[in-house]
Amino acid sequence: MILGIILLAVTGACWVIIGAVAGHAARRNLPVGTVQACSAVLSVLISSAVLYCRPDPECAFSIRFWTMASIFGSGFFNYFVIQLMSRAMKTGPNGIVWATIQSALIFPFLVGVLCFGVALTIPRLGGLAAIVTALALFGLARDNRVQGSGWKWAAVGSLLLAGINQNLSNLPSYFPEAAAVGSVSRSLAASLGTLTAFLIADWRTLPARTAALKNPLMWRYIACLSGSGLITGYLLMYRGLNLVAEAGAGAISYPVLVSSCIVSFTLYSIFVLKEKPKPLQLGGLGLALCGIVLISLK
Repeated sequence: MILGIILLAVTGACWVIIGAVAGHAARRNLPVGTVQACSAVLSVLISSAVLYCRPDPECAFSIRFWTMASIFGSGFFNYFVIQLMSRAMKTGPNGIVWATIQSALIFPFLVGVLCFGVALTIPRLGGLAAIVTALALFGLARDNRVQGSGWKWAAVGSLLLAGINQNLSNLPSYFPEAAAVGSVSRSLAASLGTLTAFLIADWRTLPARTAALKNPLMWRYIACLSGSGLITGYLLMYRGLNLVAEAGAGAISYPVLVSSCIVSFTLYSIFVLKEKPKPLQLGGLGLALCGIVLISLK
C-alpha cells in the first residue's frame, strides 16, 4: 500500500502543472478549454499508438467495456469541473471556490467506506478531518474579493461534478479483474471523455478556438498539459489507485491525491511565484501534511 500512496502523492504534485497552465492561460485570455481538448487529442493519438504496439492482456468484453466507460465518464465530467471552476473564480472568492471544489474528496472516501467495506479507523478519520480543515484554512487565507453571487452556483456545480468524476475514476480499482485494463487504455478513455465533452459543449465556437492555436504559447501549454497527463496516467495515478484498493484502502486514494496537490501548489506559490505565505496557509500546509500521514495508517 505504501508504494500506491507514494505514486498517488507524486500524482498530486504533478497536478500543480494543471493549475499553473490554467492560471497562465487565463491571465493571457487564452481558452483553457482548447488547451484541454488539444492535450486530449495528443493523448488519444499517443495512447492508440502505444496500444497498437503493446496491447492489453485479453479479458472479458464486459470487464473492458465497463472499466473504459467509467474512466471515459471521469474524463467527460472533468472537463466541466475545470470550466465551472474557472467561471466561479472570475467573480467569486478564489480561495473559497478552490477549497469548496477540493472538498469533493469526501465523496470517494464515503463511497469506499459505505459501499466497499474500507475500514474507517480513527487515524484515517483524523487524517480526513485534518485535510478538510486544511482546505478551509487555504480558502480563508486567499484573496476573497467577490463580484455578485452567481459564482456560488458554479462552485457548487463544480463540486458535485468533481465528486462524480473522482468516483468514476476510482471505481474500477475496487474490482481486481479490471486490472487487465491497463493504465494506457484508461488514459485513452479519459482523454476521449474530455474530447467528447469539449465537442458537445463548444462545437459552435470551434472556428474562434482554432484561431487561438496560432499563438505559440498555446502549444507550450498544450505540451505541458499533455506531457504531465501522459506521465501521471501511464506510470502513476491508475497504478496507485489499483495498489491502494488492493490493500483494502481505496477510499483514501483521493484524499492523498488532493492533500499532496494542495501542499505542492502552496510550495509552488511560495518558491516559484514568490508569494508571501500567510499564517493560515502555513497552518493549512502543516495540517495537510499531517493528514497525509494519518490517512495512510490502518
